[in-house]
Amino acid sequence: MPRPHEWTFGTHQAWLESPDVLWMKIRGATTLEDGVAILEIYREVGSHQRFYLVTDLSEATTIDLKARDHVSWNSHTEWFHGAIYIGAGLVQRAVANSMSFFHSLTGKTTLPQHFVSTENEARALIADERSLLDR
Repeated sequence: MPRPHEWTFGTHQAWLESPDVLWMKIRGATTLEDGVAILEIYREVGSHQRFYLVTDLSEATTIDLKARDHVSWNSHTEWFHGAIYIGAGLVQRAVANSMSFFHSLTGKTTLPQHFVSTENEARALIADERSLLDR
């Protein structure tokens, strides 16, 4: 039985785009249950290959602190090439950067993370990253 390449959880969606981009569209609030689902998707995809994570936060509202901590502390950096956030607001950027900084202080490896405004910018960034890997 083939593995699914699309997921729906709560008001959110995720899909895997070949060869290695996991897209997530976050709409509204993110609950602890959503955080558990997100981590399981990361684990499923990451157990087969490394991937770029592109998360569209333009319609996101709030994230439960337990959900954020669950995903943050249980993700494995070896699953990812990097993380790109579309439409992150100032508070979302600050939280992501502070979590990355805190992880670095505790010795946990951190992911390269980028913030962009559009899907086209995310795609261009991935293309740039791939060109660096090809050198």
